[in-house]
Amino acid sequence: MANRIFNVKKALSAALLLLLGSLVFCETEEEMKKRILSTADLSGESAAEIMAGDDDTDKGGDSKSGQKRLPSTFPRDVPYTKAGIDFCEAHYGHKIINDIVRKSYYYASLDAANALSDEYSKLISLARADYYYGLSLMESFDLTSLDKIDLGDSSSAVNINDTAGSYFDKAISECNDALKIKKGSDAYSTLAQAISMNCTAKNVAYVLANGLKVRANAKKAVALDYSNGLGQFMVIAQDAYAPWPFCKLKSSRKALLKVLDDKYIRIERADAQMIYAAIGYTFYKQKKWDKAIEWYNKIFELYPQNYTARQMIRKIEDRKAGKK
Repeated sequence: MANRIFNVKKALSAALLLLLGSLVFCETEEEMKKRILSTADLSGESAAEIMAGDDDTDKGGDSKSGQKRLPSTFPRDVPYTKAGIDFCEAHYGHKIINDIVRKSYYYASLDAANALSDEYSKLISLARADYYYGLSLMESFDLTSLDKIDLGDSSSAVNINDTAGSYFDKAISECNDALKIKKGSDAYSTLAQAISMNCTAKNVAYVLANGLKVRANAKKAVALDYSNGLGQFMVIAQDAYAPWPFCKLKSSRKALLKVLDDKYIRIERADAQMIYAAIGYTFYKQKKWDKAIEWYNKIFELYPQNYTARQMIRKIEDRKAGKK
């Protein structure tokens, strides 16, 4: 089971997602590159690559990790616990209607994780529980709010939910502890997922310092296990959800479609809804309303009550009707 990141952020998530959101547009492009280089952890990417913008020739999403392997022959290094699957499915299926329900899924996931004898598996399972707890707290996060971020205000905070951020922090810490035991694909992809959502929960300073670690860790996950659908998604999602001038809508959509078509990548239900949401979001950003709605409607085939799809379709219908 892989996340979403994204019931919204999921899509997100993703977040993923605000990437370097404190840009001052009066700067020249060269000045901007220099500032990014001096303030952000580029995780091996050059400023030129980050500033490349959208490009139909972009090959982002292609893996160079070596031989492809069928998911059946390359299983997860940490399978989800039954309680962990239930928590994930309840979130994307919009079954967590109040805090009592949320906590019941969360504590069941913690109990299942703590019952594991392997310390590495225990830490990853705990991280997943904390991640989904934080994610469910952000159920009402509005993707269209990404349009309203003041990129010229370097002091502004996208402080969606402090409590959610504290759970993402716990998940990140648990993943880092797991990586001290073993460099595993699920550790890296879960870490990427948690950092991604923390970028929506915390302020611009956090995004600048950590946003590019999302893709860096996702790439490590894919290098260890090409079939890791969550890792594959997280490698690409940054380009789909980043603000201008960092977003690459056309090339990220092309890369996501490639992931969906690749029989060697493990695409579970949660992964698929995140990919559908991200593709829908790229069309939304291009004001291709009907195509965006088409992709959000695909989510209902997986999760009929999915909050992200309902919310985004409502927003798109408003935009089509000329409403704010």
